[in-house]
Amino acid sequence: MLYLTAISFRAIAAGELCGDMNEEWKMKRLAISLCLIAAPLVSAEEITFYCSYDNYSDQEGNHKLEENLQIRFTYNKDTGKSYMLGNIGRSEVELFRTNNKATFIEITTIGNVTTTTIDNNLNSVHSRNTVMFGEIEPSQYYGKCKVK
Repeated sequence: MLYLTAISFRAIAAGELCGDMNEEWKMKRLAISLCLIAAPLVSAEEITFYCSYDNYSDQEGNHKLEENLQIRFTYNKDTGKSYMLGNIGRSEVELFRTNNKATFIEITTIGNVTTTTIDNNLNSVHSRNTVMFGEIEPSQYYGKCKVK
């Protein structure tokens, strides 16, 4: 597409597609040229959720965090890929969407599963199903997200 855009832009800018032009057509040509230049810049649309969790539950009960857990999720509409950026780095995740929620699922290299669901009101639950040293260590975080 970029190659076609470059050819189209050059042809329009040089007047090769138009022959003789009046002032109105020159303005139209300029507008079309600007659109063709800008098209590749806006084609990569990305949605980012900034999520903050202030409390969690585990096998021992509910707990208030001293410092919020911050996790960011991005979804690129062009590539269809999603990523999670948290306290231990970035990883690719799967996104499952319905009309009232988005759920991101991560399966770590050692097989632990993390799911994060965000509803239409941007409420979120982040669940970790972790096994460490042969023992299950589940935890579930509760918070809110913002979209940018």
